Amino acid sequence: MTISARSPDEEPSPPKQIEFAEPLLASVRAYLAHEPAAKRLAAPPAPAACHADIVSSSAREEVRGIDFSALARNDLNNNASRRRAMPSAAELMQRQPLLARAKPPPDDSDPDADAAPRAADFVVEIPPGATREERYPKEVWKTIVAFVFLFLCVCVNMMSLSLVHERLPDRNSTAPLGDIVLDNVAPRDWGLAVSEYLIMASTTTAMLVVVFHKHRFIVARRVFFIIGLLYLYRSVTMFVTVLPVSSTTYFCSPKSNGTTPLLIVRRMFYLISGFGLSINGKHTYCGDYIYSGHTMVLVLSYLIVAEYSPRKLWPVHWALWGAGALGVGFVLLAHGHYTVDVLIAYYITTRLFWTFHALLGAQPRAGPGAMLQREWWFALFTYLERNVRGPVPRRYDWPLPWPRSKLFSRLS
Repeated sequence: MTISARSPDEEPSPPKQIEFAEPLLASVRAYLAHEPAAKRLAAPPAPAACHADIVSSSAREEVRGIDFSALARNDLNNNASRRRAMPSAAELMQRQPLLARAKPPPDDSDPDADAAPRAADFVVEIPPGATREERYPKEVWKTIVAFVFLFLCVCVNMMSLSLVHERLPDRNSTAPLGDIVLDNVAPRDWGLAVSEYLIMASTTTAMLVVVFHKHRFIVARRVFFIIGLLYLYRSVTMFVTVLPVSSTTYFCSPKSNGTTPLLIVRRMFYLISGFGLSINGKHTYCGDYIYSGHTMVLVLSYLIVAEYSPRKLWPVHWALWGAGALGVGFVLLAHGHYTVDVLIAYYITTRLFWTFHALLGAQPRAGPGAMLQREWWFALFTYLERNVRGPVPRRYDWPLPWPRSKLFSRLS
């Protein structure tokens, strides 16, 4: 048995990995030293050549005439038992489901290897039917800010009405303006009460949708912000142009000899306590015509329910649409507003609501959203919606910790 190796002059020095082959060589030498001389000198009947590449091709050694089965039994440095103890790749993947899978080496012959999509580093099994639920921050303080904004705008609207009442043309000497609808319909005072009952039903339905919405704080501050803007616009339009009373039978409080800040504040809280409704007996100041507050509330209630309630409740959507149409009709029947008040209220309410929600999905400084960002209230809008990415999903839950119900999961 001979062991031959290449000369160092013929080949560069072996790499450092050759050190790992030293235990195997030592085992071979020990085996040859303890073997009887007669057995070593006996020529085998059929000598077999075994080429063993140890670590690399640069450290190749030719070993002939060795019984490797005996070597595997006697070699103390043999790692066969260790290899048997090593788990397979399938067992590793089963024990470690997030373990990175081995990637095949890149093929240099394939020119499109770099452009080909690579396999994912980690594989996570998602059960079928599972949905990805994004997190939307509540940010209660922003909802409080929006409510304060709404309250201030309502106060400005009532203060404007208090001042307009003193500038109202004398109804004894000034007749109502010509109107294509009011001139052809006899006034019915009970129509205004019916319209306000429809307003109460519509607003209650819209409030329930907001309260039971899973992201109720986000929806509530959006509603507060939109209503506040509508009241602020209304306080300006009815102040700059004062129209004569449209009804000849509606009761208006007498004017005072002079307006003082204290009188205006008292009138403001008096009107707020009655929620701006005539059926409460506290809406006795006239002149708030352009534009119609009754139409504004009816239209906005329908828009809120249609936007934030599930499609399964389509009968409720149609019911609120019908309530809005009937409510506007009863307002005109009672001669509570001019027809132009109703048309302007519908236009402003829908445009503002749709502009606000169009900005939720618009890209900043790109596309149609760039033009919409010129609104003067865009800075406050950005503050309220900074951490909310677009429209919120239509999901619902019980607002209190007890009791829980599965009804809202079915609606979602």
